[in-house]
Amino acid sequence: MMSLPIGVKTTSGGAYDRTASPLYFIATNAQILLRATHMNVLVAVNEIKTELHRRQLRELCATRNVLLDSGIYNLAMDHAKQHGISMDEALKLHPTEVNGFNELRDKYYELATEYATSLWGVIELDLGGPSVKPETRAMIERDTGVVPMPVYHPFTDGWDYYDKLATNYDRICFGNLVKASPPVRQRLLHTAATRAMTYPYLWTHLLGVTPNEYWLGCPMRGSADSSSWLAGRRWFKGWRSNTMIKKQGLFPSDMWYDKDTDPDYLKITSMLSSQVVFAQHTVDALKQDTHACHIVT
Repeated sequence: MMSLPIGVKTTSGGAYDRTASPLYFIATNAQILLRATHMNVLVAVNEIKTELHRRQLRELCATRNVLLDSGIYNLAMDHAKQHGISMDEALKLHPTEVNGFNELRDKYYELATEYATSLWGVIELDLGGPSVKPETRAMIERDTGVVPMPVYHPFTDGWDYYDKLATNYDRICFGNLVKASPPVRQRLLHTAATRAMTYPYLWTHLLGVTPNEYWLGCPMRGSADSSSWLAGRRWFKGWRSNTMIKKQGLFPSDMWYDKDTDPDYLKITSMLSSQVVFAQHTVDALKQDTHACHIVT
């Protein structure tokens, strides 16, 4: 197996397997994730609110690959709404300027520390620009011993910061993809893959990306996550099934459910979960056929 260059930090996560790329992580709350059958799941710190949620997280850690998200995206979104600013503006604020940061940090510390050996990875508390995020990351490492996966935002951080992260960490997260238009997203994915070629050991986790032909066309070691796998529960008329990752047929009306009146509503979660499993199998097969660089030797 390829060894890491001297000076490159190994990010925390006892369940991490760097030979398993590419992986798709499905995101939502722990209760729904336990109903799903997919192995790779993302849980955000802000979703863990009660003792029941903690028990659900423990069960997920015992049976799945769990990526712990910091919950910063949700925190910044709430702050942006409260203060009438854009999401990008909120994400650039210093942590001390964002409502609720201290409470989120304390819970993040607790969960990241308790589950460090059983998690697949931990995403950093990525508030502030490239001058602030390293300070917060150093604070996390100092206070908890956890080495989180740093987050890079191509629209605001600059490429020098990308190179600094890629030179110093074995895994990074790549943002600004969630709300990007299809052409912009395609360009960002291509750029991420091209940049990663300079760092053959690097694992790139794409924030807010569902497996699609754009991602599969980028020979890049890494993973992605999204909550859009559940779109079939929210927007029946617009949701589309897929074949070989590409979107195809519409969701038929005889498969629609009313969550308030139909006792079979949970069937849709099972069906959507199965589709995710099939998508991962497709990605695995294509890796063997066309993306040999995903395979660590």
